[in-house]
Amino acid sequence: HPIPLGGNRDGDHAHDSSGANGDAKGLNGDGGNRDTDKAKDAQTEVRGGGSGQRKQEDTSAKTGKKSWVSSLAIKPMEVLLAIVVVCVAVCMYQKQAADAKVALCAQRHERGEYDEALQLCREALVSYHELNELSKLVGWGRYGGILVGDVAQTTDNLGVVSMNVGDPQVALRYLQAALAMRTDKLGANALDVAATKDNMGLVYRQMGDLDQAMAYHKEALAIRLENVGEKDLSTAQSRTSIANVHYQMDDYDAALQMYRQVLSVQEELLGGDHIDVAGTLQNMAQVKKHSDLTESLALYEKSLAIIVGIYGHNHQNVADTLHQMGGVQLGMKKHAEAIDTYHQALEIYSSLLGPSHPDVAATMTYIGQALEKSGKEAEAEGFFQQAVEIWDSMGARG
Repeated sequence: HPIPLGGNRDGDHAHDSSGANGDAKGLNGDGGNRDTDKAKDAQTEVRGGGSGQRKQEDTSAKTGKKSWVSSLAIKPMEVLLAIVVVCVAVCMYQKQAADAKVALCAQRHERGEYDEALQLCREALVSYHELNELSKLVGWGRYGGILVGDVAQTTDNLGVVSMNVGDPQVALRYLQAALAMRTDKLGANALDVAATKDNMGLVYRQMGDLDQAMAYHKEALAIRLENVGEKDLSTAQSRTSIANVHYQMDDYDAALQMYRQVLSVQEELLGGDHIDVAGTLQNMAQVKKHSDLTESLALYEKSLAIIVGIYGHNHQNVADTLHQMGGVQLGMKKHAEAIDTYHQALEIYSSLLGPSHPDVAATMTYIGQALEKSGKEAEAEGFFQQAVEIWDSMGARG
């Protein structure tokens, strides 16, 4: 805050000192060792006559006051500049720290470490809000424009992570806030708006409100088509979300048609051996379970070949696919094949997850069912018993 001009004792002293110095210079400039009367005469002579000493004192006082005001006007500006420099430095440091937390949040989320991801995103959001206050001090305004995107993205991330920890109501509040920020800053047809709408569709789907989910996914698809066209992976992702809702609505034909469109784009843009292609093949296989088990199995086998080519045999995605294939074979009454396929899945699950994991217990249960349907009740009972022991041990630990 600037120092009030009228209430500064140091300023008053400076004013007095300036007047005294003016008199001293007049005396010294006229030769020094003269008596008082001669000094006064000489002083008057040098100043060119006029009204004498009083007039000179007034002039000196005015000159001193002007100098004092000028120096005081500079100092607040220097202080303000220093404050701005410090604020900018703090802003840059705090933003970099917040950005790092957002990146770490995304990494933890990818690993399925949702609680850690949630904490990191919350801390980042607090930092961005604190930056808002600093940005106003340096004249950037509310969120300084540059921070709106960061706040919106972090808020969107919090919505997605909240959904994945099973808290859809909280997730929806975060996503609605992110949608409002992005729409206000970027306009209603921006790609970031589409991303948030797709995420809102996922939350409504989790809540069981399939009509709302479909509406948001379709709005997102329309924005993507307008911005990037049909042959874009983000467009394909919106179509996948729509197909998933169709599947939950038991509209299998519509789901399959949409998945086929997605597959065509993915194969063209990514090639036939990409993991996203394998995922879409599995989605199609899931739909085909309801109408054509033979085609469903063929789609799973094609997907499995891609996954093994990418990850090798000892990978959880391989085990998951084998587990699905075993279910189809069981439905086709190919009990021996189903047992063999389930055993392959069981070996991988046990190797990667340990002998007391839910996936191990579930696979043992299905092996028991396949054995039972093959007439091998005693052997089936052994697998059922092992599965029960695993579930019981998990209950004791929990």
